[in-house]
Amino acid sequence: MHVGLRPWTAIALTAVAALATVGLGGAPASAQERAAKQAAKVAKAAKPPAPPKLAKPGQLTLQGHGVFWECPAKTTALLIGVNKLTLHPGQVLTVNFIVKNVGTTACNYVAPYAGEAPGPTQSTLQVGPCGSMGYEIEGAHHHNVWPGVEAFNCPALGFAQLQPNAAVAGTGMWAQTEPTGLKRVPAGSYTLVVDGHFAFPLKIAVH
Repeated sequence: MHVGLRPWTAIALTAVAALATVGLGGAPASAQERAAKQAAKVAKAAKPPAPPKLAKPGQLTLQGHGVFWECPAKTTALLIGVNKLTLHPGQVLTVNFIVKNVGTTACNYVAPYAGEAPGPTQSTLQVGPCGSMGYEIEGAHHHNVWPGVEAFNCPALGFAQLQPNAAVAGTGMWAQTEPTGLKRVPAGSYTLVVDGHFAFPLKIAVH
């Protein structure tokens, strides 16, 4: 989930700065400068996110800080783990995560409802297209191998609060299949990208 001002906001503020300079010739220079500085600040904030942190060969866990829905990166600690990096036919990749609020105020995240909506959310979370944390399997040139563009019938989702010093955990799986679930992906090298924060090199073995 991207938190911050959108690129079109930066464009709009740039236009405001231009109007202050061109269309309002009598405006004080200080006002023009403030508008230009604000536009530059927003444009800088809207730059593309940093690439995910890549695990070293054989490394099964990664940890760091990152945005988790409305929980800011500065006070949100993330731990991501996988069960293996080489998958043979019939094996399943398991992705686990733990998110902890190390700040002093509560923040919101999204989780499936435990029963009817609205109501309390589930305490056991999932990783995947319908989960609280997403992941992708990428092939060559960052091609999205899974989940792709398939439509998923997700349960109702609602906001839950992550209290200070509290943690939540979740699990997801991938059975080496294409988005249809009917065919195994070709053998080769892939990358698991978890919520845009962390990446693990994967190998799909022939045998």
